[in-house]
Amino acid sequence: MEWNKKSWTGKEYKELQQKLNELSEEKYALFQKRIIKEEAYPILGVRMPILKKIAKEIVKGNEQQFLQTASAVSHEERLLLAIVIGESACQYDVFEARADDFVKKIDNWAVCDAFCTSIKKHIKRNKNAFWQHILCYLHSENHWIVRVGLVCMLSHYIEEEYLEEVLKRCDGVKNDFYYVKMAQAWLMATAFTKYPQRVKPYFTNHTLDTWTLHKAIQKVCQSQRVSLEEKGDLKTLKRV
Repeated sequence: MEWNKKSWTGKEYKELQQKLNELSEEKYALFQKRIIKEEAYPILGVRMPILKKIAKEIVKGNEQQFLQTASAVSHEERLLLAIVIGESACQYDVFEARADDFVKKIDNWAVCDAFCTSIKKHIKRNKNAFWQHILCYLHSENHWIVRVGLVCMLSHYIEEEYLEEVLKRCDGVKNDFYYVKMAQAWLMATAFTKYPQRVKPYFTNHTLDTWTLHKAIQKVCQSQRVSLEEKGDLKTLKRV
């Protein structure tokens, strides 16, 4: 079925929902439920390559009407929305508005991280503009939106120009939500893996809690790209 439609109504969207149900895999759905844990809506079990293929077809048609019609009542529909927003060729101001609307719908780590990955092209084209906009996410009272800000930084801004400020922003987030702290630890570990000499001082000069520090050290020690000596040095920084 072609999804590059010139118009989207409730009828066309129901056809898409029916197709997603047909493409679902029960075993994969059970696997997704185990790792995602939050089940505020159904998880059908449609694999990501299939969703990406559908999304790429959608953006060839009337993507704006699709976004306005979509109800996102399943996990896969939310992933599809994220990918469509990322794949679209819209102007930056339109993208930013769509992103701000979508992040309010995020309520699990899988959709959060898929969204942050899917918007790579928009960020690459508007690096500095989105860098400033991330501050809005980091200052949000919504835990998941804060995670969006952190995951966007670790996915797209751990590089020479932004590194110091990325670490400062990470340190400035004070939030006890598990998935926010996991994102902070992941960001620290990723930055260390890429720039060990520049990031090591941050592991001794920050205001993050003990759990986040130890989780970051654990993640670094799991990396094959970090030397045994560097791992040993980081382990000495663990708090008793």
